[in-house]
Parts: sequence; C-alpha cells; structure tokens
Amino acid sequence: MHEQLEEILKVHFQDPALLTLALTHRSYIYETPGAGLSSNERLEFLGDSILALVSADFLYRTFPTLSEGELTDVRAVLVRTETLANFAREVTLGKFLFMGKGEQSSGGGQRVQASAFEAVLGALYLDQGLEAVRDFLLPRLDPLAHMIVNKRLFKDNKSLFQEQAQAHVGITPSYRLVGMEGPSHNREFTVEVMLGEEVSGSGQGRNKQTAEQEAAHDALTKRGWL
Repeated sequence: MHEQLEEILKVHFQDPALLTLALTHRSYIYETPGAGLSSNERLEFLGDSILALVSADFLYRTFPTLSEGELTDVRAVLVRTETLANFAREVTLGKFLFMGKGEQSSGGGQRVQASAFEAVLGALYLDQGLEAVRDFLLPRLDPLAHMIVNKRLFKDNKSLFQEQAQAHVGITPSYRLVGMEGPSHNREFTVEVMLGEEVSGSGQGRNKQTAEQEAAHDALTKRGWL
C-alpha cells in the first residue's frame, strides 16, 4: 500500500510508520480499541502550521505588489478545506485512509480528506524536512495562486455573497452554527448560511469565522454567483 501511494505522491518515506500514522483517522482508532494505535490529529496540527508557513512565504515572494490584507485573503483560499480536499483527491488519498466503517461508507468526507492531506505534510516534514514539503507543495500552490490573483478570486466570500444576495433576491444572509465536533485543540465547526428560511450553503472550519466563509463560498458556487 505504501509503495503505491508513494509512487502517486512521488515521495519515498524513510520512516513508513509516519505515513501510516498520517493516514489513520480517529474513527479507525475508535473501532479498534486496545490496538495501541494513534490517529493523525497531531500530524494534522503540525501540517497545518507548515502549510501556513510555506504558503505565506511563497505568496510573499511571488506577489510583491499585493498588500498584507490581500496576501492573507489569497492564502485563506489556498489553505481552505475545499482546496486541500481537492489536493487529496488528486492523489487519491481517500482510498489509502484507515477509517471506521461509517467514514468508509462515505469514502471520507471533504474535511477528512483535507485533514489527511495536512497530516501527510506533517509526516513529510518530520521525515525529510521543510524543503521536501516545499518541493511537494509548490507545484500545487503555484498555478492555483496565480489563477486566484489574476481573477481576483480572493475577495471575502461573506461580503461577496451578501452583495450578490441583496442584488438578486433582496435578502441579507444569516448564519447559524449547526455542529461542533472534535477535541478542543482540533475542533471542527459546521455552519449553514440562510436566505430567509432556505439553507443556501454549508461549510466547515476550525473556527466559526472560517466555517462561515466556507458556507458563503458553497452558496455562491451553488447559485452560480462566482
């Protein structure tokens, strides 16, 4: 299994146990008690920080005319759950994950895949260092970042959705928290955005603000307002 995934990733892990850990979702641990296994949550935490550093450094060097606020907005798009889940799908990460039966039946949701991608980044950093992570990430970040900047796609999604909603249907969106999962250090919030009584989109994130942005983006996409 490791060899097949490493071939897809174009990375060879010196310590295969790190890759196994990165692929182990907490639902798998719950269904195999007593096996002495750990989940990928700590590696996800590490990978999230490394992703933030690598993306910030790349954007700073690549787009010297963007302001601090614009750089922050571009990075938010680059590291959003949807983007990371797409990266995970590109390397078919989902079929290599160790998950509980419930997660397996759904193939691992978007958040699960995004988290696993971050965990792989954390594992790669521990295995081979920061430059290896850069070499792995930049071919993915570079074309996407240029598209985001060239098309000005980094505008705040909540503001954009409010503008579009008021223009199209004359309603100001509202947001409601509908779910909160995970331990305090790795909590996932789920938010729905409403137009009147209608749910227009939903999103997940590590805080309510990020989840609201994801929900607004989901609603913009579904309504064709992007």
